[in-house]
Amino acid sequence: MNPLNQYAWAITALTLIAGFLLLHSGWADYGSAFFVLFPCMVGFSIGTHDKRTRGMMSLLFGGLIFFGFLLAGALEGLVCVAMALPIFLIMMLIGYGFRRWLIPDSRQPKKPTDHLLVSLLPLLVLLLTNPIEQALLPEPEIVEIETSVLLPYPADLVFDQVKAMDKLDAEKPWGIWLGLPSPYRCILAADTVGAQRHCLFKNGEIIAEITRYEKGEVLEMDVVDYTLTGREWFQFQDATYTFERVDGQTKITRTSSYKSTLHPRAYWQPLEGWGIQQEHDFVLASLRKNLGEISGQE
Repeated sequence: MNPLNQYAWAITALTLIAGFLLLHSGWADYGSAFFVLFPCMVGFSIGTHDKRTRGMMSLLFGGLIFFGFLLAGALEGLVCVAMALPIFLIMMLIGYGFRRWLIPDSRQPKKPTDHLLVSLLPLLVLLLTNPIEQALLPEPEIVEIETSVLLPYPADLVFDQVKAMDKLDAEKPWGIWLGLPSPYRCILAADTVGAQRHCLFKNGEIIAEITRYEKGEVLEMDVVDYTLTGREWFQFQDATYTFERVDGQTKITRTSSYKSTLHPRAYWQPLEGWGIQQEHDFVLASLRKNLGEISGQE
């Protein structure tokens, strides 16, 4: 038995870690080459090393070691790991199945050097396909996420409470409990167009510039700086609050627009939308809580 067969789980973990290092050193990007083709080739490689069904367990165990390494080293947050884990595991199993079921065992490498080359294949494929993918990808599209709630308060009062928020401490949605960033304070420099609004987070901030200021009607902002985790692939564009009177209440609508370089978009865009929706829900719940406190209703 080739000794590499006995340590397929370690090969899986080390290959994934090497791919992660290529990603964070700028040799790879957050595209389909990394999230689809690379893990698929890892599965193909492990399927080549081991004829037995334990190869599948090696993939799963090695993948969990890799993601545990990211968490233990604080290299990625829990939410990022949880989002990436399904696509990595699925693609590794697909690559493994392709090797096990579609390519005869008679073509399995015999020499240790051949096994070593197969082990390096995922990294070589990543390095070769990543620049091709990046050259072919179009510019990221702007995506909008919108959330509305009805509040039993005058529009001017709601506007004043949302333009600057001394505290955001409502009950957190479960996505934020898992590690999605959530602001704890928003500061507005002045009540005028051109003023900056700083939303402070535990590990960074979002700085926006007011582009439209109509009390009780519209508050529009362009995001000019973003220092949170994920800025390598994610960029907020603008944020808007609109205020509409509905049956004696105020309908406030929060709209966020962003660009993302994560691919494949069919996988990542719904997860991005969910994450932003969690942040919207938290901010609007905090707004409701603050309004209730100043009006004596809570």
